[in-house]
Amino acid sequence: MLKSLVSDPVSRIVIAAWTVVAVLLLAPILPPAWMRAYSDHALDLPFLALILVAIWYGHRTIEEPTERRFWLLVATAYASWLMVSLPYAVVNPRGHWTIGWKIYADLGYLAGYLSLILAIELQPHRRQTGSLGDRERQLRTVGVILLTVFLLVYFVLVPAAFNGPSYETSVPSFYLFVGLDAVIVFRLLVNRRDAWSIRWSWIYTWMLAAAILLLCGDIVELLADLGALIVPSATPLDLLWTTPFALSALAARASRVSFPAEHRVLNEAAAVGGALRAGHLLLVGAMVLPVAHALLQLVHGLDPQTDGPRAVVAALSLLVVGGLALVAYRLLEHDREQMEAKELRLVSELGVARKMDAVARLAASVAHDFSNLIQIVQGRTDILADQLPEDDPLQEEVREILAASARARDLAGQLMAFGRTQPTSPATVSLHDVLGRAEHLLKPLLDERTRLEIRRGANLDVVQVDPLQFERVILNLVANARDAMPHGGTVTIETFNPGFESLGGHPYTDLSVVQLTVTDTGIGMERNTMSHIFEPFFSTKHGRGAGLGLAITHGLIQQAGGSISVDSRIGEGTTFTITLPAVRGAEPSPVERLSEQRAIPGAVMIIEMDATNRQLLRRLLADLERPVLTAATGPEALLVSSRYPGPVDLAVVDVTCEGGRTIAAQLRETQPALRALLLAQDQPVDLHPGDVLLREPFELSDVLGTAKKLINQRA
Repeated sequence: MLKSLVSDPVSRIVIAAWTVVAVLLLAPILPPAWMRAYSDHALDLPFLALILVAIWYGHRTIEEPTERRFWLLVATAYASWLMVSLPYAVVNPRGHWTIGWKIYADLGYLAGYLSLILAIELQPHRRQTGSLGDRERQLRTVGVILLTVFLLVYFVLVPAAFNGPSYETSVPSFYLFVGLDAVIVFRLLVNRRDAWSIRWSWIYTWMLAAAILLLCGDIVELLADLGALIVPSATPLDLLWTTPFALSALAARASRVSFPAEHRVLNEAAAVGGALRAGHLLLVGAMVLPVAHALLQLVHGLDPQTDGPRAVVAALSLLVVGGLALVAYRLLEHDREQMEAKELRLVSELGVARKMDAVARLAASVAHDFSNLIQIVQGRTDILADQLPEDDPLQEEVREILAASARARDLAGQLMAFGRTQPTSPATVSLHDVLGRAEHLLKPLLDERTRLEIRRGANLDVVQVDPLQFERVILNLVANARDAMPHGGTVTIETFNPGFESLGGHPYTDLSVVQLTVTDTGIGMERNTMSHIFEPFFSTKHGRGAGLGLAITHGLIQQAGGSISVDSRIGEGTTFTITLPAVRGAEPSPVERLSEQRAIPGAVMIIEMDATNRQLLRRLLADLERPVLTAATGPEALLVSSRYPGPVDLAVVDVTCEGGRTIAAQLRETQPALRALLLAQDQPVDLHPGDVLLREPFELSDVLGTAKKLINQRA
């Protein structure tokens, strides 16, 4: 590691410069007058300049914003000190200090200390811990700035304003600098302890050594000004002021050179502990000036003319910084409570997700084996039906077995969809295009009391999903929203890219995901209901549903690599939020119907609510030698029709099912040549020209004969 640092060209210059100065001080070979001039007026100038070069050279390669701000503040600190040292060598080489020069020097030194403390408080060695850690740093920064302002007033402005001549030769500013040196040493010790990498450990070690040497140098100067110590010029003691800056330059280069892989440790401070420390530090900062004032009074280090104003400044600092400490405790406690609540919610969601995953795996496994058994039953039953005469009384029993097998197969398919093992055909599509295609399926679900709103707000809406399965998801969520509003209301479908607040407090839009929400204004759900809402066979419809709709929706969304969550309040409605990974830099495939492909034979659509009757009609109409499509409701028929790549020539509709009276007209929007055979009891039915109505009671042979007649007319 040291070998890598020594190989750096800037580090070599720093080491060479320090070596030359050390040799000249230890074994003087230049004239004493020259050495005294250098020692009195330009001792630290070359090393302060080298620090700035060390920071500037290669600073653009720093990618981490916090580390970049850290080194910028460090450079500002040493640049301030350089601007104080330059007058010694250029503007005022004889050192004739007036009150103006002394205020300038104290302000420069104080600005340097402030920048250095702010840099240390950034703690660039720590990983970002979220909004709580960011709030902690902001409060510490505000506290440091406020305390520095009070120190400036106490040690510089008050004595300069109330007793200028005495200020020119007084020593309280050295008390301030020694105190700030001690603060820097303490904070560097803390950062060195918390450092999680070897690189930062070395950086803080060199900075700590430099701070300790600076503290010793300021103590020596304080004693010299008090007359307790005589410090000769051009002696090896001058290394006490050059070595800290050389070490600081090496610390700056340590962040640029190539080191071996950083070894992280596991003792990084927790966010909550850091947040609590911020309040403690501000409280300690509030006590700095009152305690310093009391100590200076005790040692008679204050001018009597400035004692009163300084006491007022010390009291004000106690009130202002102490008040900030109390605000920090309150804000950070509030943030901590919010983070704990969020953590509990995430833990709860993780538990639900794990439970759902386990149930899904079990359901998929059982459904797969169950489907294999059903295939055996159906196969043997088909063989039995072929071997029995058509007029055999057992044929009715065989049909019942086949109908029950069909219901069992549908159930197995739903379980496989929930278990995310159902085959899908994902495509790169625009979510807005899928919504546009699904919109005509949604409106028949809702009556005149319910309004549907679709808001396409996502800037990036390209996702990788099976568009037909996703239409099923939207259809299911909207149907649930309708059921949750027995007296009508509004169903809102909205897409957007979620917005967040960055660690610096600036909002930004996350284009890596796209979210879709389905919101209703219905009766809402209790928290206990929400915790079970995605479980299979859990239903709030009291026997009107199998309880698999949301479970299947959950499985399909997870199979697409996304997630779904629910938020609801009693009396205010429910919001389902689907989050899907966005696809960037890809053109979406067009979502189009292929109904114009006449090479595919026209199908027969059966829309029957009862599964047994649906299966019987399916077997009956198989004699038409056309593909037979089935659906339980009108909206489902629209979805099935949109998925079929060819035309639908005939629809056999039970008008008592959901949407049964209007489904034929809706299908004709995309199938204008469609003929319909309507099966009804005594309900009033509006017949379209060319359609046929059969009222109960009727024979199955009547259905088959009428269907053949309509197909022939269609041809």
